[in-house]
Order: sequence, then structure tokens, then C-alpha cells
Amino acid sequence: MARILHISADYPDPLAPAKTRAVSNLLKMVDEHEHRVISMNRVHWRTEPTALTFADEAGDDHRALAYGAPGKGLFLRRYLARAAAWIAADCDAAGFRPDVVHAHKLTVEGFVGEELAARYGAKLLLSIQGNTDQKIAGARRDLRPHYARIWQAADAAFPFAPWAWRKMDDLLAPRTKPTFALPCPTDGDEILAPIETPPRVVVACNLQHYGNKNLVALIQAVAAISTDAPDISLDIVGGGDPAAYAYLKGVADQTAPGRVNFLGAVPHARMQGLFNNAAAFALVSHRESYGMVFAEALLAGAPCLIPKDRGIDGYFEDGGVVLAAPPDDGAAIAGGLKRLVMEQAAFKQRLGELGQAGGLEFMRRPSIVAAYRHGLAVALGEAAVDAPTENGIVRLV
Repeated sequence: MARILHISADYPDPLAPAKTRAVSNLLKMVDEHEHRVISMNRVHWRTEPTALTFADEAGDDHRALAYGAPGKGLFLRRYLARAAAWIAADCDAAGFRPDVVHAHKLTVEGFVGEELAARYGAKLLLSIQGNTDQKIAGARRDLRPHYARIWQAADAAFPFAPWAWRKMDDLLAPRTKPTFALPCPTDGDEILAPIETPPRVVVACNLQHYGNKNLVALIQAVAAISTDAPDISLDIVGGGDPAAYAYLKGVADQTAPGRVNFLGAVPHARMQGLFNNAAAFALVSHRESYGMVFAEALLAGAPCLIPKDRGIDGYFEDGGVVLAAPPDDGAAIAGGLKRLVMEQAAFKQRLGELGQAGGLEFMRRPSIVAAYRHGLAVALGEAAVDAPTENGIVRLV
């Protein structure tokens, strides 16, 4: 058993419970280790670090940390060093000396993780979240040498998707230490056989984020191909913002009248059934580190239109069970939708065959957990990098 200190700004805690559950879903399944989570929440820069203790399925002694720092990355290293000092003092007071420090993002948590790993002589694990990490590392030329040092020094790195790995290699130089593409686990990972359906496309997101999720472009794409696919329709699943709904409804009524259905929020347990009854799932976000909804849709039998160099791009050959389109290319989005609905039978045949052959297993919880355990064992010197992992996990080294 290892004692693992997790540093994450994307972990649900009592101060910010609505954060994504990608990290918490992983940790609760790796229960043979002792996990201590520092869930970081940036507040006004004059605020001294302070924390609320909380427990969840992954552990009993986590911290919801409110730490002061300016916005827009000003004096980033200085204020993260203050947070790291507070975390170290808290660990010392609790008698918690980690064997492993896992920083769940390079460009923010990486500075804290590097400092704490050095302090305790612990192994450093690093997650790469493509959206934030490429944005900040690309913009902050002044910090790029520091990011490169952390990227190269981590004992194991876990990019969410292959495209994010490539971006970090391009920005910071290729790593020489073990690196493993690690999808995000989701509770909705049952494999359903694809079925042929009417040409109905589904998209799912919180409507508050309709701009990033590019929903207007999807509505416009449906309108653009309606002559060639006269029965096409778009179901938009999600709530969260009445004003966004009203705006999008107006766009839909004007641009693609009678073709767009707003379903509101749908319970998560029903989502895979909804995907199974769609011709395709489409989401062409401007920014997307992984997008668990893509995995849920593919596992449920729905081929996907995904954003190029974002989300799950790189895990599948383009044109097999997914099509990738640049989010700022309306013609490519429309062309992708057209292919998915007009070639539905072929896409779904390939998807069904891929599922039967085990080619989707790497996105399911057992394989994700196996990959993380293997990467952890490699970092601790307990396994060879090229050792096989269970369930045929896709591993890029």
C-alpha cells in the first residue's frame, strides 16, 4: 500500500461540490492505497490559506483548500509556493508522509506537486489535462522552462488523451520517462450493441457552456444538410441556464425550424439508452480535455462527431467510429454530421465489431483502473514499463 497525496483543482469538495468527478471516480476504485486529497480552490489574493476537512469514498482525511492568488495567473509560482507550504505543514501536523505525490494538472498543480515531492522524497505523478495545460503552457513563455522541467521529471505521466500528449511534447520536448494515456472513468460505461435508428443526432452538455460547446454551430450544421438528409433532427440534452435555453431556442426556430428538440436535464442513468437510440452523438467543443460523454456515447453504440485535437481525439482512427472536425470549421462540422447520418449503418457496424473485439474496453472502469495501477507500480519501481496490463488496456509508451 502506498500513501498518495493528490493535488487537484478539479475535485468535488464541500466548498465547490459541482466540480467534475473524473479524479474522484478514479480514486474511489483504487482503494488498496491510502489517498489524501488536497482540493484546491483559488480565492481573493489577500486570503491566507485555510481548509475544511472532508471525507468521501476515496478517503477520510481530505482538505478543501481555499488559497489566495491573483487571477489571470499573476505571480502564479509565488502564490502556489504559499499553498505548498501550507499543505506541507498540514501533512506534517497529521503525520502524513506521502510515498507518491500526484499533481492532477501540469500548469497549476504541477508546481505544488513538484515542491512537495522533493520535500518528502516522494515519487511524482502528473496528469495532463489538454485544455488547460496546452493553453497555459502555450501562453506563458516565461514559465515554459519550469513546465518543461516538471514534465520531464515526473516519474509517470498520465495524459487524458493522445492529442494532449503530443501537444506537451511539442511545447516542452518529448518525455523520456514512462507515459500512459489514461481515459477518465465514468459510471455510464456499459457496452450496448448499436442499432439503426432514424437520423437523429444527440448532443449533451450544460447549456450554461453553450458557447464553448459550440451548440450554435451544430444547429447551423443540421440546417445546412437538411436538403440531403430531410429527416435529420438534433436533440439537445441539458439544462442549467434558462437564458441560454431561450437564446438557443430562438436560434433553432430561426435557423432549423422543427428540427431541434430541447430535452432538458436527463438523469445520468438514462443517458446511455438515449445515446443507443440515436444515429450519432455530436459535440465539437472549442475546449475539451477529454469529455466523458464521448466514451459513454461510443460504449452505448453511437458513433461520434468530435472536435479535432481535443476531447478523445487520437484514441480512434478518423472515419472508423468517429469523425473529427475543427470547431471553427462549419463546413467540416456539417460534412461530419452528414456522413454520420447517411452512412449510419456502416459506422455502427464498425462500432459493433470494435466493441465485440474488445476495442472499447480501454474506456471502461476496469481497464482505466488497471492502467493507473500499472503506471503507479512503474513509478514506484514495482513493475516494468512494458509489463502487460489486464483487459487489453491501450497503453502508449
